[in-house]
Amino acid sequence: MTRLKSWLFALIQFLPLSSFASFAFWNGVPTSERWIQAFEYGTVAGLIQLMIIFFQPNPVNRLILGANLYLIVGGLAAFFQQWWLFKLYGSLQESAIFIFIFCVGLVSTFATTAGFLSVQTDAKERVRNYSYCLLAATAIALVCSLLFQGNKALSVVIPIIVLALLQRYFTYKLKQFGN
Repeated sequence: MTRLKSWLFALIQFLPLSSFASFAFWNGVPTSERWIQAFEYGTVAGLIQLMIIFFQPNPVNRLILGANLYLIVGGLAAFFQQWWLFKLYGSLQESAIFIFIFCVGLVSTFATTAGFLSVQTDAKERVRNYSYCLLAATAIALVCSLLFQGNKALSVVIPIIVLALLQRYFTYKLKQFGN
């Protein structure tokens, strides 16, 4: 049962971001109004998800935290009518998500013992090294996102999947070596 629960939890981690994207792009290129609504809905979903995972025993997944912060900042910009931020988001497109993830990764790598991997262990040096690798992969994802801007699969979907898989692989490696 706990394995099923773990898989379900992993599956719904990117639900706010995928719901945001689905709503925004449901009928093609989003209008300004639908874009704003997508951020408002994404913000609510992101906040609810953060409240739920905040009370979990494990540290918050840094990839999820970065993606949700992207949504929350966008939703707050809509609420407070900070259109300059929407212009910035519009010029960065999908790359803005990776900027948030990179910033969260940078802070968590250097300021927390769980690192970018979100893993509490006694193997601090190994967590730090894997965090560096995940940080480098995030920088590469950001560059790919900038290079393939506009192509949703290559600029956001594949890079996020690769980052999530890398994070899971590094976590697996930590557990394999007995932390």
